[in-house]
Amino acid sequence: MPINLLAIVDWGIRGLMTLIVVASLMSWFRPDPRNPLVRLLHGIVDPVLHPMRAILPPVGGFDFSPVMAILILSFLRSLLQHTVS
Repeated sequence: MPINLLAIVDWGIRGLMTLIVVASLMSWFRPDPRNPLVRLLHGIVDPVLHPMRAILPPVGGFDFSPVMAILILSFLRSLLQHTVS
């Protein structure tokens, strides 16, 4: 994989991880679901978190799917970085 493509994929994974953290933090404040930015954020993050929720449903009111998604994305980042070097 060329270095430039690897940098773009790495940037995308880090961006997705950041959006997952932002969405998780926003869930504590109950933002207006009709807000266009909230809808955009959930439109990006929910397709990633939905399969995780199917595997790991909420436990005691806590949703651990963002943690699982970030761990998987971190593993993919490290795998890509070790593949090139």
